[in-house]
Amino acid sequence: MAQAPSQRVRILLLAGDRYGANCFMGGRKLSIADKFASYGWDVITAGVTRSLAPCPFAAKKGADPILLDCVADDLGGVHTFDAVSILPGPSHEGLMTSNAVLAFVRDASRTGLVVSGWCRGVRVLAAADIVHGRRIVCHADDRQMIEDAGGIFVGHDHPPATDGRMVTGARSYYYRAKNADAIRSAVMASRRDA
Repeated sequence: MAQAPSQRVRILLLAGDRYGANCFMGGRKLSIADKFASYGWDVITAGVTRSLAPCPFAAKKGADPILLDCVADDLGGVHTFDAVSILPGPSHEGLMTSNAVLAFVRDASRTGLVVSGWCRGVRVLAAADIVHGRRIVCHADDRQMIEDAGGIFVGHDHPPATDGRMVTGARSYYYRAKNADAIRSAVMASRRDA
């Protein structure tokens, strides 16, 4: 169950096999991690491995490998978080094949945490089998996977979709603030409902 409303929001950012430039590099806009931190939230990062290399595009922009806060196998229960967000990136194979990650994401959804996926990160939500009957915004290449998992593809070049306590979005450079704000609105609504 989510934390009491008087406590700071804690969001877990799950990173795929390589991180995209929008995740931890700001440029002219706050990075995704920095955007959540700007809300005053505690941001915890995790992945299948603790060290994470940038995607080729981020590397060209000067990104270096980073250390995540923890590995997914060490997360424990979902009860210490308010939200779980799967970051964008070119590959999520490690997250999609990790029993620990998939169980964590399923448990987060089942217990009422806000669960979100950015662009190709929604593949992890599909692999966790939690998109059935939900409106999903994602990369067009992932439409078949989403529909095979029972999700309803809304589009790629589209503002984020909030369906209950699930938020999905694409085009993380263009819609970064809108995606993050939709996640924040869902978290605040879930805290009011608690």
